This record gives sequence, C-alpha cells and structure tokens, in this order.
Amino acid sequence: MKQTTFFIIILLLTQASFAQSENAWVRFFDTTSELSGYKDLKGNIKIPASFVYPTNADTFYNIIAVAEPGASFSKSYYLLKDGRKIGQDSVFAFDFTFDCESEGKILFKDKKKDRVGFFDKNGIAVIPAMYNEALPFHNGVSVALRNATRKCLGDIITDTLNCEHLGWSGGETILINDKNEILADSLKIDLGSIDWYSKKVNNASVDTSIYITIKGRNNTTYSFINYEKEFAKWFYTSFLPTLNSKKSILSTLFAEVTYWSEKNGWTGINKNKFLNAFPKALTAERFQTSSLKELSISQESTSPFMSESKLFNKYYDACGYNRQRFPAFDVMLTYYKKSRKSLTGIQAGFYKDYEIDFQEHFVFLRTEEGYKLLGVSLKK
Repeated sequence: MKQTTFFIIILLLTQASFAQSENAWVRFFDTTSELSGYKDLKGNIKIPASFVYPTNADTFYNIIAVAEPGASFSKSYYLLKDGRKIGQDSVFAFDFTFDCESEGKILFKDKKKDRVGFFDKNGIAVIPAMYNEALPFHNGVSVALRNATRKCLGDIITDTLNCEHLGWSGGETILINDKNEILADSLKIDLGSIDWYSKKVNNASVDTSIYITIKGRNNTTYSFINYEKEFAKWFYTSFLPTLNSKKSILSTLFAEVTYWSEKNGWTGINKNKFLNAFPKALTAERFQTSSLKELSISQESTSPFMSESKLFNKYYDACGYNRQRFPAFDVMLTYYKKSRKSLTGIQAGFYKDYEIDFQEHFVFLRTEEGYKLLGVSLKK
C-alpha cells in the first residue's frame, strides 16, 4: 500500500524538464471552440486548434500525447512533428491527464499487459512496457515500480474491474537509467522531494544534512539533495539571520513579490516596493513561535505563480510549472486563540480549548540563485 501511495503522490507532482528550444511549438487555445493547437515561436499556426483535454503538453518539442473530440479518449494518440500518429491504442494517462516528453522520452501503456514503458522522441519503444508504473526521466534516471498487484484504493469494493480508484499494491521500487538498466532496487526511502540533477556517484563526503544516499547495484552509491532538508536548513541558518538587515533581506526576495489583498487579489510588485509597502512583514519576531503560534513548512504541489509575468518563463517546462528543478515551499504561521467554548469531541489537550485565529503564508521558490521569497499572504 505504501508503494501505491508513493506513486500516486509523485505522478501528481512530477513534471518533465526541458530547456527552451528555437524549434519548439507552444500551445494556444481557441476560446470559441475551446480546443487547443500549436504555434511556433513566431506565432505561425503549425497545428490548428483541434485537441481537447487531457492533452497536457504546453510545449511541443518532438512528441506529444493528444486527444481529439470523442468519447473517453477514443481518439487519442501520440503525435510527432512530421505529422505521424503512433500508439493509438497505448496512450498513457494518469488522473485523466496525458504525460509530456521528458528528456526525449514519453510514457506509453500496453493496455493488454497493463504495463508501461517509454517511447523516444522518434516514437520508438526504447523501454518496453514492463513496469507497473514509472516516472518521467530526470537527469537520465527514472523511478519505476514492478511486481505489484492491482488493488482498489480506499474502496470497500475489491473487484478491480469495477472499483472507482484503481491502483497498485506492494511491488518493488527501482531506479533505472535511460538504457533500462537497473541502478538500484528494493528502494524503501521516500523519493518524493529529490533533486535528481544533484546526483553524486560513490561520494562519501556529501553533506548528510541535505543529501540522501541510495545503495545501488555493483557496490555503487547514488547521492541526491533532498529538497525538504535543503530548504529547512536554508530557512533556519540563512534566511532568518538576514531579517535584521534590510539590505540582507533584499537578497532573499524574488525580483517581484506577490501579495494578497481583499481589494485587488494577488498583486505583484518590485521587491524594493514590497519592502517599503510592508516594512514589518519580514522580521525575526514574526517567525518566532510560541504556545499560540506555530510554524510549519510544506512543499507546494501546484504552481506557486499567481500571475503570467515573463519573470516566470524559465520556471516552466513542457508540462507547465517545472517542480522538479524549481520546487516551492510554503512557510505557514498559524495563530491560535482561546475558543469561545470547549470542543466536546476532544477530551483533553490544547485543541480542546483553543482554535485557529488566522494563518499567514510565505512562499519561497528555489531559483538558480538560491531560494527566494516569491509571495506572501498576511493578516488583514
């Protein structure tokens, strides 16, 4: 069951990783037909608006999975730039969404075998459909699940042909490379917040406060930065100490900081203007906890961008927000107050007599220059 939960979470969160290319095509929407098509970077229409959801690729590099109007993905296939259509019976979908090309590969599914594999950018099945689940490639590696069994998730129904939420149970999590060679097997650690691009091989001197290490085959070890560990360390040892100096605070802010107001909603302003407008937003005292104020840190699972500023372009990939390269974290401050009356459902403890008064949020984005404060939501 843990294996199944792991793959559900990761598939919801993971994104492909690409650099912008001059010959890439970008998606556009026809507001009248509500269909999408693709244009080149000069604005020339290369494919007229003819696709429906779950077509997911914002950028068309070499191969995309598309769906034309029709019942239940009946007209879905993989499309190449030269117009070829392949895999009409093997389009992979998760949560009613198609996969996107990542490092020249895209997931496909053999529905008869109930297994997944990878097409390359030319539509060739370079990794056969032999896995229960697999994640997009990042830095030449993919996490895959094998030898699992089908199971209805969270349902009383046990008939896998009729359950509402079909998933996998048990099995073995492995790490493979782009040649379909197994680098490590029987993985038991949480891989949900890994910087795959920080890979170090057989390095015994990695900083264990931010790195995790996987024991692979042939006495090989693979070490990767754990984003959650990295951010927590940065927040407490780098960010908080800067809050006594305006100059130092500026260095931790994104070029444009977004804030929430009841009147205007989300508004982005220059970081200098933000500090002038909210001089008391970032102080050491604000982040000090007490019996009535707690601080929690969580990784954002969706795009943290509240506008379409060009400043954010580099943080997108073929599928949208590139969480794998540029994760975001929400630092939430929760303030409590005395409840008007004790909760009858709780026999004892803090939450019997206290309730949430309000919450404040501070969202940080990992950039090429380190973590930067991207947005805030403060008390009115």
